[in-house]
Amino acid sequence: MRAAIFHHSYEPLSIGNVPDPAVGPHDVLIAIRTCSLCHTDMQFIDQGMAPNMKPPIILGHEIAGVIEEVGSEVKKFKPGEPVIVPATITCNQCLACKSWNETYCENIRRIGIDINGGFAEYIAVPDFHPYRLPHEYEFEVGSLISNLLIGAYHLAFDRVNIRAGEKVVIFGSGGFGLSILQMAKLREAQVYMVDIFDWKLSEAKRLGADAVLNSNKVPVCEEAVQDMLGGKADICIETIGAPRTLMQAINSLKKGGRLVLSGYSENPLPFLIGRIIHNEISLIGAEGAPRRKIPEVIHLLEDGKINIANLVTKRFNLDNINQGISTQRMGQTIRTVIYPFGLKAKREQESQ
Repeated sequence: MRAAIFHHSYEPLSIGNVPDPAVGPHDVLIAIRTCSLCHTDMQFIDQGMAPNMKPPIILGHEIAGVIEEVGSEVKKFKPGEPVIVPATITCNQCLACKSWNETYCENIRRIGIDINGGFAEYIAVPDFHPYRLPHEYEFEVGSLISNLLIGAYHLAFDRVNIRAGEKVVIFGSGGFGLSILQMAKLREAQVYMVDIFDWKLSEAKRLGADAVLNSNKVPVCEEAVQDMLGGKADICIETIGAPRTLMQAINSLKKGGRLVLSGYSENPLPFLIGRIIHNEISLIGAEGAPRRKIPEVIHLLEDGKINIANLVTKRFNLDNINQGISTQRMGQTIRTVIYPFGLKAKREQESQ
């Protein structure tokens, strides 16, 4: 099969042929129609962060596609069914999985990090893992659900438990930040967005942000945040993973506030433990795409409570993935989607 292969950070992905994935008796082979680029992919490509699987590796974990082949013992799926592929595969056997805390799974495997991912034509996963994509949704929507939307839902509803009236500041108006914005508004919070691109902040306003701030246009970001809020924030959500924005986030919090870290990074925390203790700041990590949340996200889409119309802003064939990576790198896109079988697959789906 054709794939975009990661060998080393700071280098373009190489496009070439690799062996098709092996399909065990309890596995399904999925023909990948769409896989979107995520901030985490960029950490490997541009920031030197190492995936757990030794390169060469296939990145990409926001996947939707079609069942191509089923293992000899598979009864749940049949070829031709459209599916969402959640970004993390759990074991379904440990105590965490059995108690419905799948993000705490002791044997969790992250697609594109621990195993080969979605910047390829095919992927094989256990038959319990995919979730059927409703036929009325495009594959792009399935890719957004697979990680972005269920991750934002998990953060806002499970990890942080945002309460009505709380002042929430989100650093980063990318796809994840804009998804969290909408989930936080469903919790009736006051939500403020910080970014360095005015066009992304305009989209945040369209999606319901109470106010926005371009941090490159003010002398001191933290002071401008406080002016915007009329005080300090109850919750700051950092989606970038950069030392600068981590500092801006903690400096914008009131005493007793909650700092939510969701920008995947290997950067050390750039602030003093004593300050967290003195101000009784709660540190909350939020990662994971719990499969069991997919029905709830689909219900929100069906009810028109979240808007994804403008989240996908660039599309590329697999052969042009490095051009797509450049658009992400330069902040020219909210979500870039890669089509392993070519954009022709999108046109064919739209014509059906």
